[in-house]
Amino acid sequence: MLALLAVAPAARGESLLEAYALALRSDPKFKAAQAESGASGTAIDQARAGFLPTARFDREHTDSRQRILSSDNPVFSTGTSNFPTDNKTLFVSQPIFRKDVIERYQQAKAVVRQSEFLLLAAEQDLILRTTSAYLLVLAAGDGLALAVAEREAVGKALEIARERLKGGLGTITNQYDAAARFAVAQAREIEARNKLRDARQGLREITGKMIETLQSLKPEFPLESPDPAVVERWVDAAFEQNLMLRARREGVEVAKQEVERQRAGHWPSVNMLLTRNKRDTGSTLFGGGSNIETTDLMVRLTVPIFDGGLTTAVTQEAAYRYQKSQEELEQERRSVERATRAAYDATLSGVSLVRALGESVVAQEGALKAKEQGYRAGLYTLLPVLDATRDLYFVRRDYAQARYEYLVNRLKLKQAAGTLAESDLVSVGAALR
Repeated sequence: MLALLAVAPAARGESLLEAYALALRSDPKFKAAQAESGASGTAIDQARAGFLPTARFDREHTDSRQRILSSDNPVFSTGTSNFPTDNKTLFVSQPIFRKDVIERYQQAKAVVRQSEFLLLAAEQDLILRTTSAYLLVLAAGDGLALAVAEREAVGKALEIARERLKGGLGTITNQYDAAARFAVAQAREIEARNKLRDARQGLREITGKMIETLQSLKPEFPLESPDPAVVERWVDAAFEQNLMLRARREGVEVAKQEVERQRAGHWPSVNMLLTRNKRDTGSTLFGGGSNIETTDLMVRLTVPIFDGGLTTAVTQEAAYRYQKSQEELEQERRSVERATRAAYDATLSGVSLVRALGESVVAQEGALKAKEQGYRAGLYTLLPVLDATRDLYFVRRDYAQARYEYLVNRLKLKQAAGTLAESDLVSVGAALR
């Protein structure tokens, strides 16, 4: 039975940690999260720029053609003249007080913190997705192995039924029953092959590589209940440490700062302006050129008085979005609590479920042997033997699936609590060979 629970590889399979290393380099979803985090990380630099001076240099060159047709002024003579004009201006602006810049800088800090939590959450998600996909391939492989074994077992029963019918010891009913079950077993094998191919493609979607040979699940591995064994402590840890929940909290802070930033449109601003201009003119209407250099230094106070109600409107919009972010935080909080409790219950019950199904496999094997002996002794028809065979492979599939689900649920519980890390892959890998 244990040999049927895993497809033994011809060579050492690629480990779960190796698959995760491929996923880190290749998974598009995680790489997109990295890029988004990098983009959000520039928020502080963008906000800091509002405190720093800005400078701009303009240069203009003009070639003028002047033609005097007539003039009553004896100073001006008729005729045409050409002269160039060079105009160079340096503008420097230094903010002294900008309320909106101050609020944006505080907002940027929250944006960066949020992006960091989201990236860490994406990494935890990658750990869980890689493990789930890897174990799904193993489970599909087990399902195929069991389907093949069931088909072969029913096929042998069909052959026996045919031989007994030819020898006059069997009935046509037994042959029909065995043939029908054999067709169902063939269909189940076809379905299992399709599931295995799809599971391999699912792992390839994450790792970017078609992994042909994987490890297999050990016949026995430790079944550990959640520690601490109190669900409320896991829920409290999730409220404090869950990464998506922490990202939502920072999102609320971002929305709150946005309200203040938009409200800052009502505040006055103070800027210092420096303008330095040099104008070189080759000639003028009065004859003769000039070279003039001007420097202006000013402090400008800008007091907003009326902007058509725009500032009030955008502030109100930001306030509604702040309220929305608070509701989304509450929704995330409830979702995290539910996920934590579900993962805890699944992990705790998974221990008992695996053990119970293991015992059920042993009992079903005994029942099948007893009915086979009864069939040979003439106490049973073939149908009870076929039913026992079907039930045995059903419970073997359930047993195999329960073991994989137990490993995944352990990771889900740690993800909900915000403590899932790459080291947890090592514990899962210890159950593989």
